Amino acid sequence: MMRASVREKPLMGKWTILLLVGWLIAIVAFLIPMDIFGMSYMFSVHMSQHLLLSLVAPPLILLGLHRESLQNFLDRHSLLQRCLALLTIPVVASLIFNGNIWLWHAPVLMRAMMSSAFIHDATNLLYLVTGFLFWCPLLGLTFGRKDLPLAGKLAYLFFSDMPMMLLGAGMTFSPPLYTFTMSNPAMQMAVSATDQQLGGLLMWVVGGVFLLVVVTSVLFLRWMLQQEKAQQEKDRLLIEEEEQTSEPLV
Repeated sequence: MMRASVREKPLMGKWTILLLVGWLIAIVAFLIPMDIFGMSYMFSVHMSQHLLLSLVAPPLILLGLHRESLQNFLDRHSLLQRCLALLTIPVVASLIFNGNIWLWHAPVLMRAMMSSAFIHDATNLLYLVTGFLFWCPLLGLTFGRKDLPLAGKLAYLFFSDMPMMLLGAGMTFSPPLYTFTMSNPAMQMAVSATDQQLGGLLMWVVGGVFLLVVVTSVLFLRWMLQQEKAQQEKDRLLIEEEEQTSEPLV
């Protein structure tokens, strides 16, 4: 018993670190000032915040959660569990995630968001929440539903990632689309072609291609390790069975 407890401590420490790092990234993304790289790169700074809040922080936080404690909490709040089960259905989660991204990049809403600190913070919160919903099916958080097989996760990832890649590519090759009013200092801002191209590339390459390649590779690696473990278990049972049948009768 003592050995088992000692072995579990490093594992629990690893999950705790993931949880803390995830929340630290989320807090940093919320606190990044929009003019950190100068007024000429506000759009790309916004895009960096969006990627951190939707694609980096949520999986780290979800991986760091203690599944048994989470399930015990949800067992006491059945309505919340039913809502999460509905919102994390792959098709629903994908539509919510991509709908949020496309919605806030409409010029009229982008103008309102960049002109108001309150709306900008609320938008960042939506990116974080929809990021949680997006990652749940990939990380096996199904809230009572059957987990997706590998092929289902790959299809979900591909079809969920494609709209974001298309939006990023469109912004990269489009003329400047956004203008907005700054309150501090009070001035009219227009997103430059360079700033919009950089923001589009961040969404297209980092948020799209990189995410697709990395997560697909991780899913395949986990699947291969599971297959290897299952095969080793089959071999072990077969050897035990052969040993039992080959024992001489007394």
